Amino acid sequence: MTAAGPAIPGESEEHAAIREVFAGFARREVLPGAAGRDAGSVYPAGLVRRLGELDGMGISVAETDGGLGLDTAAQLIAIEEVAYADAALASIYTAHYLGLEVFRQYGDGAARERWLRPLASGRAVAAFALTEPGAGSDIGAIATVARQDGDGWVLSGSKTFISNAREADVLALFASTGPGQGSRGLSAFALPAGTPGVSFSPPQDKLGLRSAPTYTVYLDDVRLPASALIGDLGRGGPIALTVLNAARIDIAAMANGIARRALDLASRYAAEREQFGVPIGEFQAIQILLGQMDAELQAARLTATWAAAERDRGADLRRAGSIAKYVATETCFRVVDSALQIHGGAGYLAGSEIERLYRDCRVLRIYEGTSQIQLLTIGREAARPRD
Repeated sequence: MTAAGPAIPGESEEHAAIREVFAGFARREVLPGAAGRDAGSVYPAGLVRRLGELDGMGISVAETDGGLGLDTAAQLIAIEEVAYADAALASIYTAHYLGLEVFRQYGDGAARERWLRPLASGRAVAAFALTEPGAGSDIGAIATVARQDGDGWVLSGSKTFISNAREADVLALFASTGPGQGSRGLSAFALPAGTPGVSFSPPQDKLGLRSAPTYTVYLDDVRLPASALIGDLGRGGPIALTVLNAARIDIAAMANGIARRALDLASRYAAEREQFGVPIGEFQAIQILLGQMDAELQAARLTATWAAAERDRGADLRRAGSIAKYVATETCFRVVDSALQIHGGAGYLAGSEIERLYRDCRVLRIYEGTSQIQLLTIGREAARPRD
């Protein structure tokens, strides 16, 4: 129960050590209570703190900014191991990294000191507030407005489906500073917790990831100082899309962790469940399902590792991030579905772990850009002339 998951070819001794630490944490501390947290929609505050204590909240952030200064592959390993035990905690984890990425890539010296350092060192949690009731994939439709007032800003509007919103210490929030200009008129802001004029809906009742709360965030003439602006005025659109490209690789790791758990559960069940006097794993029909699951999962994990290397070498992540997310999340759904097929009626019962994985994995093909958006991005890149 405490052994690390299977390594990916090319992992270093440092990667192996990271995997051992987070695999042990996930199996000893996360997995035992995952079902209960899901049933009660209980936010795992203590486990989020433990991620900070394990130096897991800024793995790929430079040491000078409070992180560990490791590569992206190390970050993916930690996310994958957490997701193996509890997809909901992994969703909280990846949402933190998404918000943190705004400050890591675009924060100035003051913002890095105030926000990035505590976020990376585990003393604070981040959220990312982009989506609105009328603006999902089309960020140019964002209606939340930030208008200049004296030497500061006043924000009005709402955001929805925001992970970590009420629990976060800071939200990286996007609003229109140039009405009528679409995505070219967006800007990014740091919204600290406890700012007057900010309120939240009750946690949204979701199909899965039930202990990872999401909220609608209401902004009623929220005043922020000039220093709250992140990056250049009117550059919020490129900021959002750039950090989402990086975050998609994290989602791929999350999907791979869920799929690994489903494959392990299916293999174990196939060895224990007997029909016609023998374990069902001896039947070719089951072996074919398990073989397909294993092959597709290994391909998805290698794809995520490739995308991580692309990020570390400074490549444009539009293509690599989209490929990693598309391959891993679609694979995850197929693997979990096949695991349920192998479990039969036992997997379909409410309260079974396979049933929870099935509910948890479905949203991965929607958030941080739907599978269709990923294919459009990949297709546009593939249509460009190449040498």
